[in-house]
Amino acid sequence: MNRRHFLKTTSFTGAGLLGASRGAVQAASLGSADAFHFGAVYFRGQNNPSREDWERDHRLAAEDGHSLFRHWVPWNVVEVSPGKFVWDDYATMLDLAARNGIRVVLAEMLVDFPEWLIAAHPEARIELSSGQKRQSEMHISSVNGGHHALCLNHPAVSEAAERFLTAMASRFRGHPALLGYDIWNECTQYVAERLCFCAACQQAFRGWVKETHGDIAVVAKRWHRPSLTVFDQIELPRAPVLFPDFLDSIRWRNDDAQHWMRWRRDVLKKADPDAQTIAHGNAKTHADASVCVGDDFRAAENCEVFGYTHYFGNGHPVLLSSDLIRGASLGKPFWRAEAIGGPQWFRRKIGEPRPVMDELDDPAAIRLDALITMATGATAYMNPRWRSLLDGPLFNAFGWYSDDGSRTAKSAEIKQLAAWVAQPDVVPLWKMKPVRGDVAIVLVDEAQDWCYAMQGDTNAYAGSVRGLHRGFTSAGLTCDFIKPTAAMLRAHQAAYVPFPVAMSGQTLSALVAWVEAGGHLVLEACAGYFDEVAHSFPQQPNRVLGDLFGPIIERSSFALDQHEGLKIQTPAGELPCALYRQTFRATDGLEVLGRFSDHSPAIVRCKVGTGSITLLGSNPGYAMNKAAPSSAVLHALLQTKAEAQPTDGHCIIRHFASDSARATWVLNPTSKDREITVRAPSAPIVLRGRLLAFEDDTSSAKLSVPVRDTTVLLFKV
Repeated sequence: MNRRHFLKTTSFTGAGLLGASRGAVQAASLGSADAFHFGAVYFRGQNNPSREDWERDHRLAAEDGHSLFRHWVPWNVVEVSPGKFVWDDYATMLDLAARNGIRVVLAEMLVDFPEWLIAAHPEARIELSSGQKRQSEMHISSVNGGHHALCLNHPAVSEAAERFLTAMASRFRGHPALLGYDIWNECTQYVAERLCFCAACQQAFRGWVKETHGDIAVVAKRWHRPSLTVFDQIELPRAPVLFPDFLDSIRWRNDDAQHWMRWRRDVLKKADPDAQTIAHGNAKTHADASVCVGDDFRAAENCEVFGYTHYFGNGHPVLLSSDLIRGASLGKPFWRAEAIGGPQWFRRKIGEPRPVMDELDDPAAIRLDALITMATGATAYMNPRWRSLLDGPLFNAFGWYSDDGSRTAKSAEIKQLAAWVAQPDVVPLWKMKPVRGDVAIVLVDEAQDWCYAMQGDTNAYAGSVRGLHRGFTSAGLTCDFIKPTAAMLRAHQAAYVPFPVAMSGQTLSALVAWVEAGGHLVLEACAGYFDEVAHSFPQQPNRVLGDLFGPIIERSSFALDQHEGLKIQTPAGELPCALYRQTFRATDGLEVLGRFSDHSPAIVRCKVGTGSITLLGSNPGYAMNKAAPSSAVLHALLQTKAEAQPTDGHCIIRHFASDSARATWVLNPTSKDREITVRAPSAPIVLRGRLLAFEDDTSSAKLSVPVRDTTVLLFKV
């Protein structure tokens, strides 16, 4: 992975910036070619924090090791009437940042529309699936109106938005504190209920269908709607159902979302070519891509630096989020754009404790969260609040600093981490790249789309991905998330596809071509049972898998409510399963690797070229949310030749490398100190934690890893 320095040196042309010092910014923020950075969202367009605190807060942040601030720029706060832009507060923010050696990311918030624009264009209001029009609602995280009220597919709205973005980039172009622009906050619509069905969206969908499929007769056949005669008869489906028109609507929505993200990038780049384009997703590609356009892989293509939000609402560990975004970033630098620094009080109820949320008020939990972020390759760790909001239902939430801006135990923890990452002997860590994972988890868009259309949610698909990541991690295996493209597959020897129920011919061909060249592929139950428009085939497996395996399926059961607790017995041990159940025929040329309790074949493998394909008769990924199999079982499935890092089942181990050194991170997420032995190619330099013993003859090191902390070893090559 290309670990180029996140905060690149920029040439500045700004003048008359209230004493802003270009040299001060570079000296304080860019102490070396590569570094790790801490920071937070500070300003959201309203007078919070109070103006009289701004100068003190910037000085305090710099003293505590913060080198990066992100400011929200809500459209309705800045363009207070048509063509009247009020930039004074933001100019002050950037000038203060420049004086204190802090770089600034300006986050455009087009989703907060000006009230005057909403009133002028009622036809452009977002229309919900119910037909109801959105009102001018408050934004919960910045306390200003107009939130998510209008649709960019209306020309009057996009034209006005372009003027706003151009005005922002033109106003601050060349400022010595400006790093770049965050072009889409969290890259998702969050929930299906926020998707738009207005007239402009209907027209855009029809145009996409025409461009994609060409002739209305082709569409009529594809959608099983033989009486369609013109494209104007097409309507956006308003609820998930397993038919081709709904599946096509998912694809259009993702294409439309990426179109508007590229549009933001291009508008800003035209006005300010030198600033970086930056974004961050929600790290929920495996759950949100089909539901609410939350595809981090596609969003990462549209910017120079990508990143992610992870908080208690993600529903999975931060390690998964970090691994997923590292994969989505495809070698680009990535940052932790939002890391929650405490609990919230909104809609909490008596008798419903929130321990996962509340633990983030513990400085030790924040320390571990930051260290996991570092150990997966990110370049910055940011909190969504430097200090908490004073208005709205998210008051007093998330901040590292107190409501009055004074230091806390949480800010002290961040200060200590910021001091550690800047130590001269630690700096070489930030020049290293994460070592390629032992196995690639392949995310198939068609399969998630099918799950959403069939079930009305993506829980089965997302749960399969989450459980698989948990199981591999507990077995000491490092996971890389990829999409099934030739370029992504080429970097790996072993790949596992969870919940592959629907796959296009293009996806199948890419996977099989990779296998023929030496890859080892594992496919869970009902692989490619459907194509991308939910058409099933009379022979299973079908298409290229049918050519390779023949009609070997005895029976397929999609009764996911019946198969919890299902198990497959293998020579290496027991494999827990869930969701679906397929049984196979044992035929010549197939190796039977596992059986159900009734002795029917449940895992079969065939050689393909110089590689192999293994078919599973159920879904171990989903089952691993509760019970992970042994490392031996997973290695037998994957046929990976890489030896899994020794693990105690508790610690997380990650490796980095450069031309001259290697590093091993051992993270302890538990509530007691851990001792663990790891491989050590040479006598290590201890950068954090404690080395108990090094055995040269066995190339091993025994470590002590503190509670919610890490031990980091550096090895010279």
